[in-house]
Amino acid sequence: MSFSISASESSIPELRIRAFRAVDDFESCMQFRVGHLGVLEAFGFKLSSATEEWMFNPDTYVIVIESPEGEVYGGSRLQKIGDKIQLPIQSAVGDDIPNLNEYLSVFNPPIVELCGLWNSVAVAGLGIGSVYSIRAALALAGILNFQSVIALCSAYTYRISSKYGFRLVESLADGGRIYYDGANQFAHITLQRDVNHMFDSDENERKKIIEIRQNPLILCEESIGNGITKIEYALSI
Repeated sequence: MSFSISASESSIPELRIRAFRAVDDFESCMQFRVGHLGVLEAFGFKLSSATEEWMFNPDTYVIVIESPEGEVYGGSRLQKIGDKIQLPIQSAVGDDIPNLNEYLSVFNPPIVELCGLWNSVAVAGLGIGSVYSIRAALALAGILNFQSVIALCSAYTYRISSKYGFRLVESLADGGRIYYDGANQFAHITLQRDVNHMFDSDENERKKIIEIRQNPLILCEESIGNGITKIEYALSI
């Protein structure tokens, strides 16, 4: 799911988009968690996926989007299915979807979940908690040789994720849609089946993701908000 607080569009001169294994950087995990919880509290609820278990899971990878000085503006996580903890989608809606666990178990290599998308009010309206988080997560998934990525999306995030080849999993819930009490809205269960080839993705985004995978330490410029932003990607793990 993606959560942000609306604000007027502005600009930000520099960003760093950095990835790490959760167990390798506890301090950054805490910054991520505090920022994410702050956004959730502003919406009046919190999710089971916002608990601290993921911080101690060696199969969780974190992406933070931050200023050059280290102020965390937002980010996302990739969590590989395993025995240590449930995927956030299992915690959030698993009790209401009897065939969910069976569906998740058949993927080879194992499926990963894109989760925990959020951004702070400082960068609201600039795509930090959606476009750049998803782009970086899919680039990282390819670098780590993951293949299939599942995501539980809000209506807003679903419209964006479709640009990245995520499609409804119609065999789950009501054609891939389920009413999610925690968010008081319908959630969309989506899947990007092949992150290596990025089928059905926007061609411009696909090219950017492949470029980042080939150069995980890359500097580029993007038009964000009302100006040009220098972005430093640091996705080597």
